[in-house]
Amino acid sequence: MSEGRIIACECGANVRLPKDSANRAFRCPVCKTALALTVDAKVLSARQLQPGDTGATCPICQTAIATEEFLVTCPKCDQVHHRECWSEIGGCGTYGCEQAPAIDKSAATATAPLTAWGDTKKCPMCGETIKSIALRCRYCGTDFDTADPLSLKDLHRQSERDKSLKSLQQSTVTIFVVSILGCVAPIIGLIGLAYFVPKREQLARCGPLYQVMAVASLILSGIYTVLMMIFAVLESAS
Repeated sequence: MSEGRIIACECGANVRLPKDSANRAFRCPVCKTALALTVDAKVLSARQLQPGDTGATCPICQTAIATEEFLVTCPKCDQVHHRECWSEIGGCGTYGCEQAPAIDKSAATATAPLTAWGDTKKCPMCGETIKSIALRCRYCGTDFDTADPLSLKDLHRQSERDKSLKSLQQSTVTIFVVSILGCVAPIIGLIGLAYFVPKREQLARCGPLYQVMAVASLILSGIYTVLMMIFAVLESAS
């Protein structure tokens, strides 16, 4: 996997791949869709079972692939997998396949509690059993910030954080749009400073787009304010 390579997600977003060439367990940061990546950093096309297709079993989770679930086919061994499962372990579930994830035999990973095959955990939302490294429940669609097992209380805290970030994103867009109106520049400039400065860390988690919008709104407000002051001075002088 090339460092910094950019691929296109199905949602239309351009996604930069992680720098770690061994990390193929990856999701689109925009739509949270699992991306099934090959060893040469190609995104496998996903499809759903058609009415005439024969049933298939995912070799990773050992469960039948339902018609509403997305599947991918290994380009080397032609084995079909759940797209979520392929993304969770970072490759093919067939042992010895060229597309299977590399096994790290270092001392650090020898004691790690999570492995690619075998370990499971309970989804705190629906109670179904899922892979221990899953970042999304394949039954109820709940997303997790971490692969560590979460309680329902942890999930609620995560939900509150997500709501807070969503609110910050909406407020950033609103302030940016209003900042384009020069007549309210001084007010928006003060509001922007008071709102964005204490939320710098949260704003960084929203992504570069919202950071740019926040900075742009402050710059626009500052420019408009200076122009208004110059205009007022010229008017008073005349």
